[in-house]
Amino acid sequence: MTTHADTVAAFDVQASLTRNVLALTSGLTLWTAVFFGVTAVLPLFLHDQGSDARGIGFTLAAMGVAQLALRPFAGWIVDAFGRRTPLVLSLVLLANASALLLFPMGGAVLANRVLTGAAYSLDTTAFFTLVVESAPPGRHSEVQGYVALGITLGVGVRPAAAVALYQGFSPGTLPAERLTPVAIGAVAVALSSGVCFSAASNTFRALGRAHPYALRTNFRREGLLPAFLNFCTQIPNVAFSTVLPLWAIARGVNNPGVLFVGSQVGAVVSRLLGGRMTDRYGQDPVLVPVLVGVAAALAGMRCAAGLPALFTLAVAYGALYGVAFVILPSLAGKAVPATGRGAAINTMGLGADLAQLLGPWDLGLAAGTWGFGGALVAAGVVPLAGAVVYLAHARGNRLSPSVDARRRLRI
Repeated sequence: MTTHADTVAAFDVQASLTRNVLALTSGLTLWTAVFFGVTAVLPLFLHDQGSDARGIGFTLAAMGVAQLALRPFAGWIVDAFGRRTPLVLSLVLLANASALLLFPMGGAVLANRVLTGAAYSLDTTAFFTLVVESAPPGRHSEVQGYVALGITLGVGVRPAAAVALYQGFSPGTLPAERLTPVAIGAVAVALSSGVCFSAASNTFRALGRAHPYALRTNFRREGLLPAFLNFCTQIPNVAFSTVLPLWAIARGVNNPGVLFVGSQVGAVVSRLLGGRMTDRYGQDPVLVPVLVGVAAALAGMRCAAGLPALFTLAVAYGALYGVAFVILPSLAGKAVPATGRGAAINTMGLGADLAQLLGPWDLGLAAGTWGFGGALVAAGVVPLAGAVVYLAHARGNRLSPSVDARRRLRI
């Protein structure tokens, strides 16, 4: 029999979950708008400044270097100082990075990428840890899907608006002058995102001095497979963000930012339903087809021309990527106790760091050798490798059911 106290407790839990989902979704919407808006414009700006494909790739890859440099500290920071404080701090870093683009001369663009990379490592570790801890048991992927709608809104609006703003000036306007309003908007939106994140609640108590720094406290072996799969998912995303805009212009698309809108049209349904499907049917039947589908979508973009075809493929890509993005944080976060969850999520983030570092460099080299279309095909090979490795790992676990039991004993 349900008592009044039980009813009140259940109501409080649901109210806390609703508040956190709203705060995290709105904060993620604004964070994503800044990140992808600037990411969509910078290749165009660098191209207008005279940089070739390889030069653009090397400049954008500086973000990956910064991500890797901070990664040995991000997991410890999130477990020692809590979830919200590092999250808000990352938005301050992102606002400062955006302010550098007000004067994009010398090393300002490079410095922007470095600060953005540092903010990315800290933000993703704190954010995904907080989301996992906000979800009730058995609903981790579902809640990830709801919160990830923030990415849909941010990517769906800001890149197209930023590119249109950048391209909307008269032909004689200098590239640096066209970049100024984009930078001002990015600073304001980044600070607003920090305000939203600060409204989220979390029951985890920061470990403080009880959690002294050590390199091993930042990583967990349970996060290695999610890290590899994250890498295999993020390389196509790097190609979509940096290579596709230039390829689309060459294939008859005036504003490639519209393709970001298309990707998020597809992601809306997948984020809402993909999490529930994963919680109900398991990860294997969902994740492997998603990785194969991402590869097929990128290969299709190599052959497509014109806005209708590329927009359709962008919708398909967004739907598939949205499901993968929902699954991976849950895969890493559910495998460990709360005191090591920041380290597991941080380990998963290594995959994104390596993708942001190696992706622009390698895809820039591929574009210089085979063209932008060839670079899209090269990026599509990576998720296929991820599907093969994941299937081999899942098969090994089925043949050795005692592995999970031994792992739980070590925890």
